[in-house]
Amino acid sequence: IKPITFILIFFSLALGQYKDGNRIVTLSTYYLKPLRTVEDGSAEERREVFNEHAKKMRIRNNLIISSNALYHYLSGRSNEVIVLNEWNNIMDADQSIKQTADRRKKGWPNKKTRESFQKKWGKYWAGGHSDMGNYELDTKMLKRRKKKMKENTYVVIQEFTLAPMSSVEGGSAEDRDKVLQEWFDKVIMKDDRVLSQMMLNHYWSGSAGGPHGWPVVIVTEFASMDDLLDEDLSKLLESGWPDEKERKTFRDKHRAYWGHYTHDDIGIYVNNVKQQKSAKN
Repeated sequence: IKPITFILIFFSLALGQYKDGNRIVTLSTYYLKPLRTVEDGSAEERREVFNEHAKKMRIRNNLIISSNALYHYLSGRSNEVIVLNEWNNIMDADQSIKQTADRRKKGWPNKKTRESFQKKWGKYWAGGHSDMGNYELDTKMLKRRKKKMKENTYVVIQEFTLAPMSSVEGGSAEDRDKVLQEWFDKVIMKDDRVLSQMMLNHYWSGSAGGPHGWPVVIVTEFASMDDLLDEDLSKLLESGWPDEKERKTFRDKHRAYWGHYTHDDIGIYVNNVKQQKSAKN
């Protein structure tokens, strides 16, 4: 291991970024070729090939806890595909890369069939990828989808910023954790429109924030665009905090910790449920 790499990893662990029980999520962006430029290509063949590849290379990968293939819907480039993989730890992610060739051989034991499939699958991709980052998944604020979906779902990825503690009057790390957990328990978990949600903290790649606060990526899944665009939380808030004064006090505190909800919308994507691996627990 290179000295600079060791220093970066040690510094991350010294800051206490990784908590016991949490997991790792990797986000990577891949790029499709325009379908009209693919020789002998078709939407039907691409769909069949991608489904088979997902089944044999990601869904059957025992090192992956969960996995999503997210296709462009709104914002970002139309040829982008984001792959979200959840792992127990970063070592499993590294081991999975090393086992790629073995999984490919297991998926297509016949050499000619394997080479033919690789050629067919590869012709739809522009080549290369971009790593959006490696993140720590907060498992205490993780909502899993309860049911298997027949239709594709919609996923929105947003980056929020936790405000510097010095800017929150009377704030503390302990109180912030309590407030965030209370919001999750009373709003996110009880909101039937939200099928699933992940809260991703910086791990050891990308930005760890600065004077403006700590970046947090939130990945939320909905069954429809109508659910995604419906931002009415009034009934959930009234149920969670029946007393109006207490409700206002809590919301003011929650808003302050989240930097008044200023955020970047990374994109809205179609989650292909046939190419998705769901967590067992």
